[in-house]
Amino acid sequence: MKKLLFLTLLALTSLVLANEPQVTVLDNGLTVITQELHYAPVIASVISYRVGSRNEVGDILGMSHFLEHQMFKGTEIMPKGRFWQIVQRDGGSANAFTTEDVTCYYLILPASRIDDALEIESDRMINCLIDSAEVVSETNVVHEERRMRSVDSPGGALWEALTEVAYTEHPYGLPVIGYDENILAYNATSTREYYETYYAPSNAVLTIVGDFDTDELMGKIETRFGDLPAGNVPEENITAEPYQTEARYVEITHVSNLPRFIMAFHSVDGAAPESPAMSIISSYLSSGRASRLDQLLVETNMVYSIGAWDAGGIDPGLFSISATMNSPEQNETTMEEVQEIIWNELEYLAENGISEEVLNDLKNRYRASEILSEANPVGLAMGYSLSTTMFGNPMHSQEQLALIEQLTTEDIKQAASACFRRNGVNIAVLQPIGGGSGRPAGDGQQLPTSTTEPSSVNFDGLEIPEEFLIPPTTSIAEGVVTYELENGLTLLVKEDHTFPVVSISFSVPMGSFMHSSELNGLASTTTETMLNGTDELSYIDFHKRLENEGSFLQFYSGRENSSGSVTVLSEDIKIAYETITDLLLNPAFREDDFEKVMTENYTGLEASAERITSVAYDSLETIVTNSPADVRGTSKASLERITLEEVVSFYDLCCRPDGAVITVVGDVNPEEVFNMTENYFAQWNNPEEPLPELQIPQFTNAAGDTIVTFMEGRMQGAVMIATKAPGSEMPDYPAFTTMNTILGRGIGSRLGHSVRDQQGLAYGVGSWVMATDSTGMFTAYLSTLADYVPQATRSVIHELEVISTENVQDIELRLAKANSVGSQALAGMSYGNLASRLNSLQASNKPLDYHLTFLSEVLKLTPENLREVAAKYFIPNEWFISVAGSITAEQAFAE
Repeated sequence: MKKLLFLTLLALTSLVLANEPQVTVLDNGLTVITQELHYAPVIASVISYRVGSRNEVGDILGMSHFLEHQMFKGTEIMPKGRFWQIVQRDGGSANAFTTEDVTCYYLILPASRIDDALEIESDRMINCLIDSAEVVSETNVVHEERRMRSVDSPGGALWEALTEVAYTEHPYGLPVIGYDENILAYNATSTREYYETYYAPSNAVLTIVGDFDTDELMGKIETRFGDLPAGNVPEENITAEPYQTEARYVEITHVSNLPRFIMAFHSVDGAAPESPAMSIISSYLSSGRASRLDQLLVETNMVYSIGAWDAGGIDPGLFSISATMNSPEQNETTMEEVQEIIWNELEYLAENGISEEVLNDLKNRYRASEILSEANPVGLAMGYSLSTTMFGNPMHSQEQLALIEQLTTEDIKQAASACFRRNGVNIAVLQPIGGGSGRPAGDGQQLPTSTTEPSSVNFDGLEIPEEFLIPPTTSIAEGVVTYELENGLTLLVKEDHTFPVVSISFSVPMGSFMHSSELNGLASTTTETMLNGTDELSYIDFHKRLENEGSFLQFYSGRENSSGSVTVLSEDIKIAYETITDLLLNPAFREDDFEKVMTENYTGLEASAERITSVAYDSLETIVTNSPADVRGTSKASLERITLEEVVSFYDLCCRPDGAVITVVGDVNPEEVFNMTENYFAQWNNPEEPLPELQIPQFTNAAGDTIVTFMEGRMQGAVMIATKAPGSEMPDYPAFTTMNTILGRGIGSRLGHSVRDQQGLAYGVGSWVMATDSTGMFTAYLSTLADYVPQATRSVIHELEVISTENVQDIELRLAKANSVGSQALAGMSYGNLASRLNSLQASNKPLDYHLTFLSEVLKLTPENLREVAAKYFIPNEWFISVAGSITAEQAFAE
């Protein structure tokens, strides 16, 4: 039976990849991979370069990552900021990342804007400016990123300590982002030299997947890229890592709350014959709630979280197992005890392998998860590009699946015994000290730039034709069939057969606004306890049903609803329905499951208290709400009031079919889905009591306030600046959210330009609006070196004051409008996104074409409308400001 199922999955993979990608190599060496997908008007463009930290030597460590940042800084024909303006105009999204092996850039755009992707990537491949002033500014941004990811972050600090001890020769032991001294020494000359060495067609792979005609696209690619010089990339000469013969151990202390450790072993490269076995072993150990280490350690409350993965890179990397312990107050298990349990499991694998029955389950799970992960243009494009760049074969992942099918128990034994050696282990341990170390704030770090206000954004030459402001004629609601069961449950179904996949989103009216703030955390505790199985199914068996099919169940609480999702192969839709039915109708609510969830809750508070952004937001909530009863953050005191009886009572009252929504999108027949829904949910009854009234927090009437939370030893400070905002059903809402797009949405926004791009004060800066129907809150945020907090805060407030006193430029508003139009195409990019969006609209009682109605309001806006709405809510000197980090109130607001 398992063998037949696996053969079915092979056929499904062939269906997903009905036409293998077309691979073309231009005369200059550029590898181009294309595949047509016509189910949504979207394209994904991925360009990857075979250069990462493994190529760095000497004092240029981190240069691959730094150059990634410089690639967004402009060319002769595309000035600084133009990249983000084009992406915003098109309604798309973009980003990049650097690893040890590759640097990768991706764009997701409406299919009608494919020419923009080609122009951007061909231009910056050889014409990046790399201006000295931009190098200086971005050096500070990257330095800030390092402090955030590798210094203040306990996980980042631990990983850096591990790789340093695990490698003695190979550059995999060096941080991708570089060390402080490397970053601060970057200059335009060395950056350009690196750029001209590695950024060339012969070292790149361009992959485009989506809604296009291949012949037409290839003509455009030849025009854009064909005449670029091939480049002369040097042959790689990477030092091999010597065979490890002795265990290595390193221990660090860190200003954080939870103990952590990583055990790592030298493994094989991603193209090695043993790589499929190592992938299956990692899946066996840690690939969901029913995986082996989760059973042994998370389910038993011995650890807060556990993960295992094999690097699978160009060169032999590490097989790593990472654990975060529970708070010592909640569980006294030691790291040594946990490590010994892990050792027992690894040595069992080396001696016995994995049984044939479990191995077949893992094969099915692995293949299904690969299909599900690639059921969209981005997943396919990324997979093809990285596989080709690293291993010279776009079908590398698919061929790995064929090799996995051939694995035997003996293969697992051999791979495990070769890798998991006690004299080949590397162990890094983090001991939290809760405060008292690190550089104290206020030692006079010099600001990265002059305190002169930065220049305004340059829009010269940006074209926004009228056609970019024409709203679409189709809606995500098109083709949706709506049903309502007699018990009040609403079912939405949208049929599409591009992929053999189904995405299901669902919600029930069981949000945190339905209980008192005295019980903050009750909704999330209820949803998590519901995920622990039924009277007939244990926690493990409950989750194994889906995980054996390569999927998993998500379920989490929101403010008004609790929502969940699952994506499965279409042939497994009944398994998904059985799981959702058991979750909503048949949770066991066992005492020991509840106690486990509560332990996780308390440890979660400790983990949250490690992060300056979480602390800043929690503190902000205490000054923006009208009364203590309106504060909605979970606290130790509120958790102590939650009992199992409270959880069951809340579930009984709120988890009901009336107001519940199930949305199914993908490879289905609507009538069959309706019949299935009736079969599983028609007997679900509503309680006699009505739903509780929503207890929506009210924004304070106070005229501003500040709060500073001192966190000793942190390098960074987080700042949040808030004001009241309109609710989503209020007339001001379209103007306010459009104003916020211009002000703080993305690197190309005013805040991104001023605070990050021009002044180099912060890696992360922006703003968001959070709203219910009747009220909302605006929040601007940033994180920066503690010494930079005063200047960065003043810069943000300056931008708030400017946008509330001066009209935005016509071009800025046209850009925001074009973004609203273009982004409609991306709404249906994946079945999961589409199901989630439709479900959310239905659950909030909004029409399914609400986005078109909202868009029509946005297109009517004038610059005066935006200034007026900003002036209404942005009252000078009435800001609510929360600061967290190693900084005092006197330092935070110093002139």
